Amino acid sequence: MKLPVEDDFNDIIGKAQKGQGIATEALSEQIGLPEEAIRAARRGEFDEDAVAQLGKALGLNVEALITIGKNAWYPDQPDVIEGFELIATPFYDMHVNAYLIWDVNTKEAVAFDTGTDPEPMLEQIDNLGLNVKTLFVTHSHGDHITGADRFLEKTGARAVISRMEPEVSFPTEKIDEGYSEQVGALRIEMFNTPGHTEGGATFRVSGLAREFAIVGDAIFAGSMGGANISYADGISGVQRILSLSDDTIIASGHGPLTTVGQEKRMNCFYTD
Repeated sequence: MKLPVEDDFNDIIGKAQKGQGIATEALSEQIGLPEEAIRAARRGEFDEDAVAQLGKALGLNVEALITIGKNAWYPDQPDVIEGFELIATPFYDMHVNAYLIWDVNTKEAVAFDTGTDPEPMLEQIDNLGLNVKTLFVTHSHGDHITGADRFLEKTGARAVISRMEPEVSFPTEKIDEGYSEQVGALRIEMFNTPGHTEGGATFRVSGLAREFAIVGDAIFAGSMGGANISYADGISGVQRILSLSDDTIIASGHGPLTTVGQEKRMNCFYTD
């Protein structure tokens, strides 16, 4: 399945304007663009000049925003990597991603979120003969953890989640930044990427042919999750993820895989 890029240009503009708390009237006065033109852009009506003005005023990567607005970019996808699988489950008119990563020799595995339905992941675990040790929860939103209790019951795995996240309906162990775990040849390390939620976490995974950053909704291809808690923290999370090596594969909660190198060029919220 080729997953569509999660955010269009208008989603990005809307997230930036809302996150910065700028009223449409104030934005119109600031840049001299009619309010209706701003509202049209947020509805998805692409006018390059208007979008460029809005992107500049909102501190976005204007070149990337325009390219996305023209539907002229899709991240290059990595070759198949043994020991890694993305499992997408439906969520309204889009999909939400969960991930399995395993030691190809010992079959010891870890999972990241469950998506809206744990059954496809459970089926793959059975098909591959995996022994899941831990379910890592990137954040507590329901579309990412529906059926986690069933997943834990069927696999016998434990679940871990950032101590800063709200309580969830299944048993978890609370972890802090710097937490690390060794599962077979895999090394998993956690760092905080809040903003979308209080305790959003990114898990850096090494031990396969490529390194991964499992980021939840901290970053999407070309964009980031809505900054429900803090726009500044959301931007800091993007910057922190993009400080990893360029060939690190970014595995987001929605949309296609991407890489640090590609996001340094094409993420609209990254301007360094």
